[in-house]
Amino acid sequence: MKERGQVTIFIILGIIIVIIIGLVYFLRIRGEEENVIDESDERFVSSQIEPIKTLVSECVKTESLKGLRLIGKQGGYYKPIKYEVVGDYNIAYGCYIRNGERINNLLLLEDINREFDDYMNSDTTKEEIDKCIDNFKFFEDKGLDINVGSMIVKSNIQFNKVGIIIQYPMTISKGQYSSNVDRMVSDIFIGLGKLHKVASDIINDECTGINFDIDNYIKNNEPLSTIGMQYYTGKTFVYLSSITEGKEEPLDFHFVLENA
Repeated sequence: MKERGQVTIFIILGIIIVIIIGLVYFLRIRGEEENVIDESDERFVSSQIEPIKTLVSECVKTESLKGLRLIGKQGGYYKPIKYEVVGDYNIAYGCYIRNGERINNLLLLEDINREFDDYMNSDTTKEEIDKCIDNFKFFEDKGLDINVGSMIVKSNIQFNKVGIIIQYPMTISKGQYSSNVDRMVSDIFIGLGKLHKVASDIINDECTGINFDIDNYIKNNEPLSTIGMQYYTGKTFVYLSSITEGKEEPLDFHFVLENA
């Protein structure tokens, strides 16, 4: 009986040991499988970050070009105060007369920057950007979960390009892995800065009582834009079109001069 009892104990201990070894092996295999899944999710999310950023940047660029062209055709203004209505545009006065005094109404480039930022951060523009992004449906159909915060667009208008900074917090997730993106930066090559220079040269002459000499100006200055003028009773409409180089986008800049 004693020997039989000892054998039974050894059998039970053996079973327990086998169970423990099996459990350890199972947990180890399961952990390795989870690690493989996590690594796969990480690789997939990482591979989709640039395409997601590209989508956002392209959607913002589309609306940026609309805004720059609107502001250009309105003499540097998003919402001008003193203007002439021509078709769909409110063309701002570059120079007007008040109480016999000529007033230079051309915005500084930094002020045009603010006008453009106001356009880009308006509710209407953000709605258009959201439509373009389409709730990241293309990426969510791939199994990604994308949560976003509010978008703020800032710009830096230079001579022949506009720097765009998109502050747009995003969390991109798949499974247990997630990655954060806070902002994107891009450039639009467009000559708003150089058109502003030509407009400034014209308005500085006209607003100080000097008749701007187109032929002399073209002869003695770098060719930055074409210059067209239409004369009406009491006012002159000025139409500038950028002379593009390389990958520059074309742009027009229009304004009105009030004549004495």
